[in-house]
Amino acid sequence: MPELHKANTTLKEAFLCGNQSAAPFKDIEDFFNRGQLVHLEEFFIYESPKLITKVLVPISATSSLNASAEDAVIALLHLPVPDFVTKLFLADHVHPLTPWLQQSQRRVVLGESANDGTVLLYQPTAASIQGNLAYEWCNLLRLYHAEAGELFRLTQSFEDFVDLQTGVKVENPSVAWNMLGCLLLNAPEELAFAICVRFPLKSAVFARTLLKSLLDVADFRQLAHHEDYLAKAKMLDYAGSKLSLDALSKGPRQDRAFTTLMEFLAQQDLLHSRS
Repeated sequence: MPELHKANTTLKEAFLCGNQSAAPFKDIEDFFNRGQLVHLEEFFIYESPKLITKVLVPISATSSLNASAEDAVIALLHLPVPDFVTKLFLADHVHPLTPWLQQSQRRVVLGESANDGTVLLYQPTAASIQGNLAYEWCNLLRLYHAEAGELFRLTQSFEDFVDLQTGVKVENPSVAWNMLGCLLLNAPEELAFAICVRFPLKSAVFARTLLKSLLDVADFRQLAHHEDYLAKAKMLDYAGSKLSLDALSKGPRQDRAFTTLMEFLAQQDLLHSRS
């Protein structure tokens, strides 16, 4: 088990959260009238000597299935750059929109993240925390590299992204980024390469951004999985860039998006000379 230290103080935070007991709702107006409430939650603060992240765990958790501080640290240590996450809240309530989304779309919001490195996971379990945290980490990677988010958006007109489980096209580029990132990070190398072949342009943008982030990590902050992620990022960047350059160069299209993406892909060799 990871080494953990609990702070002598606790932290109280007020949240707007979903009121699940008020469901069902007649319509969205009814939901906003009855479906949300303000909730004050108190947290223990945990720290690990290997991380800069503060892990905040509710003092009064309602379910024994909720993830623990140890589960959170293990999940953090599996991320490419754990230092992206400054605070990790394991909240014991649901997202403010979850009761309505659950009723209208049969989905829930599992987490959210902000560009100050704060990640909030809603009622995470020991089984779900690693995947949910990886999704929010991918979101932080995009937030920390605004230019990569813009490049990824430009790929939409050249390459669709579909949910590989449902086959449904993902229209929101931020969601597509997070979903693709989780696939590439978690898949074995052979499967990650196959995903890269399926979505070469998007994979190249994500992998290049990941590679730059990994190369910027100081030696003394590099943890156990650093070299594995570095090797995967190099492979995906190289493969995605070469496949995309070949595909785009054969097309008739010549506009700003085309030129911007071609310039980005052409920088691949320069970056690899640095790494």
